[in-house]
Amino acid sequence: MTTLARLVLMTAAGTLLAYGGLAQAQGPVVQVQAVAGGSALLPCDITPPLANDSVLLVIWYKNEMTPIYSYDTRGAQPERGSHWKEKGILAERGYFRTMSEPATFNLESIDERDEGDYRCRVDFKKSPTRNTKVRLTVVVPPQKPNIVDERGKEVQNVAGPYEEGAELKLTCIVSGGKPTPTLRWWRDDHLVDSIDVQSSFPNVKQNQLYVRRLERADLHATYTCKASNNNISQPVFAKVSLEMHFKPISASILSSSQSLSAERKYELVCESVGSRPPTKISWWKDNKKLENYTEKVSADGNMTTSTLMFTPTMIDHEKTITCRADNPRVQAGVEEDTWKLNVLYVPIVNLSLGSSLNPEDIEEGDDVYFECKVNANPIAYKVVWKHNGQVVLHNQKSGVIMSNGDLALQGVKKQQAGNYTCTASNIEGDGESNAVELRVMYKPICKVEQKRVYGVARNEHVNVVCEVQAYPPPETFKWSFNNTAETFDVPKVNFQTGAYESNLTYKPITEMDYGTVMCSASNTAGLQQEPCVFHIIAAGHPDTPYNCSVVNQTSGSVEVECLEGFDGGQQQFFQIEVYDVATAKLVRNASSPYPVFDVHALEPGRVLKMVIYAANSKGKSESVTIEGFTLKAMEKQAGISAAFEFASILGVLISVLISLFLAAIVVVAALSLRSQNAMGHSLVDHPIKEKSNVNLHVEDLYEKDDKNPDVIPCPKADSDYQLVASFLPISNTSPDSNIYCADEAALNGDLYKRCNINGNFTSTLLKNENAAYAELFRLNGANNTFKGPDCGRIDGADFSQHPQDGGGQQSPMGILEMPPSREIVTVKTLNQQESCV
Repeated sequence: MTTLARLVLMTAAGTLLAYGGLAQAQGPVVQVQAVAGGSALLPCDITPPLANDSVLLVIWYKNEMTPIYSYDTRGAQPERGSHWKEKGILAERGYFRTMSEPATFNLESIDERDEGDYRCRVDFKKSPTRNTKVRLTVVVPPQKPNIVDERGKEVQNVAGPYEEGAELKLTCIVSGGKPTPTLRWWRDDHLVDSIDVQSSFPNVKQNQLYVRRLERADLHATYTCKASNNNISQPVFAKVSLEMHFKPISASILSSSQSLSAERKYELVCESVGSRPPTKISWWKDNKKLENYTEKVSADGNMTTSTLMFTPTMIDHEKTITCRADNPRVQAGVEEDTWKLNVLYVPIVNLSLGSSLNPEDIEEGDDVYFECKVNANPIAYKVVWKHNGQVVLHNQKSGVIMSNGDLALQGVKKQQAGNYTCTASNIEGDGESNAVELRVMYKPICKVEQKRVYGVARNEHVNVVCEVQAYPPPETFKWSFNNTAETFDVPKVNFQTGAYESNLTYKPITEMDYGTVMCSASNTAGLQQEPCVFHIIAAGHPDTPYNCSVVNQTSGSVEVECLEGFDGGQQQFFQIEVYDVATAKLVRNASSPYPVFDVHALEPGRVLKMVIYAANSKGKSESVTIEGFTLKAMEKQAGISAAFEFASILGVLISVLISLFLAAIVVVAALSLRSQNAMGHSLVDHPIKEKSNVNLHVEDLYEKDDKNPDVIPCPKADSDYQLVASFLPISNTSPDSNIYCADEAALNGDLYKRCNINGNFTSTLLKNENAAYAELFRLNGANNTFKGPDCGRIDGADFSQHPQDGGGQQSPMGILEMPPSREIVTVKTLNQQESCV
């Protein structure tokens, strides 16, 4: 059968059925919904109602009249069936699938024209025809929404920026869509309230989102507008995220409670948080902007840190430092933190004389006070006053009174004139004031340490200088001359006057012109009370220097000092001549304005004779001669052999052992002495300790340098030193009645017994002197002579006046000549204690 014939048959059959009422569908209408552009599955049940039945023909109709598709199994190959479609309507979009359950008519690329009622007619071999009615509804989705803000500006992806606390209005606009779409706003996954807004355009739907107050949490919040008109396709949508600007939450100066020290460098740190975008921090001191600072923003942009390099000064105390964090993109976007500075500084001190005093009219005896004004932070804990650099102490008895930082001087004296300062101290340091000069008016007085004796020959001129101290300076000077015969004023033409001195030119002609000249000055405070006295004498040569001694010596130099004598009324100088004793040659000479000489370039190890004298224009003095020497040069040591080192170590060990042995003997002897205290003799019935039997070797005093024995050895029969009868004066009631201990008996007898011959010895000695004297001698075969005035005096007793005890002879020159075999050592013993060497 050709296609045309089949079409004619089908059309005819359809017509008959329509008119005959045979095309009524069984069951309810099946509703099918499809989205334009999508596909639709129209169901059709082709299962035979009887077991041995089969489908012969399936025809699909649209709107009951037009066949659009057929499936026919009546041909040569019934198992495969043949398909036919109305290409004018379906083209290639439709296909009937019999393998699905139920069978479906698949319609692709749906458009609005496909909407309508469809009927599926199924013819079976045995069973009656079955009709199924399907109603296809085509849904047209709306277009993608557009979002506009409150200003009517379309928003693409980001809305804003908005400030914290601002309101949000976003309108979602959708056009098209069948059926009319529904608009909804979502924040993240949550549906939010919104309202539909009437549109003035047809087929346009509007919905508005309104947020009354935006919070910080709304930053980067995403709002989505979804438009939907079916449950098949996904809703169309548009979304935006919110951009916001925040003002800073806070600005804080860190460590703003600490105190600062003036003139020290500090880093002040200010932190601002919560601003978007980050704030700009500025520093201010009162109303002046500071510049020396740096700024750093954290990685998340939430914190800005500014560091100011600040060196406070004293004048910054109690000023205000302000850290200002500013976000210019928001209204009222400024936060500040202020810090009132507490600057610690060294006291600033200003000293002034009392306001009621006239500094030019202060005389001796007036009361004076100073005002010390201190500006310090913290408050000064002390104020120290100084006069010419010396500390002034509170002394009310002397009229020096300090109170509350002020100084009062009662009855001021001229010695108190000078520069005064006050120094205030706090924990930052000491602050010294300006110096205030106190000028005390006083009458002229002679300046000390000026030349008082002038030597001049006849018919020679001498310039006599008179210097005085006074305030104010002297106005006039007066000179007068005095000798044994007369007194007269010197004419003014003979002297010249300066500020504080007067120079008199004087020329003696006769003997009567030698005498005394006196100088006196006067100022506004009055006339000098005691004139300055100068003596005019005949000029002569100077006196001999005295007390000359060697004060230092080295291997190449000698230093000598003397005291100068009278200069003879003329300027003098001093001369030293150094001779080598061995060669008697002059090796050095030198002169000096003072009797102090440092002679260099001498040979080492030389014995020297030094002749010293003074000289002036009238001649030279007698010379004084002293002896000295230069030290020997240091000998170089080439080294020490190993054998010598061993011998030295061995010697040290032996010395240690001997010392330990001797120490043991001393301890034993001391214990023995303690047990024998009662056996001694006492001057006042107190026991005297027995003398120790310790042997001591006394070296030759001339071979060693200054052994200076402190005590004297106890007498032993085998000792070189033995106790002898001494010239021992015992004070009595009369200075002239001296009692001497003299014992012509054995030299080694008991000294105390020998000296107790006189009954006054014991009581008088202990009552007045509480001391005992003894002498030792050594038989050395040498002639020993002691000068009585210099060497024979013991505790006020002059040997030169003693009786010739012990064989001594006194020469007419006052020299005490001892027996030719004695060397005398004198010992004084106090408090009944014995002394041993």
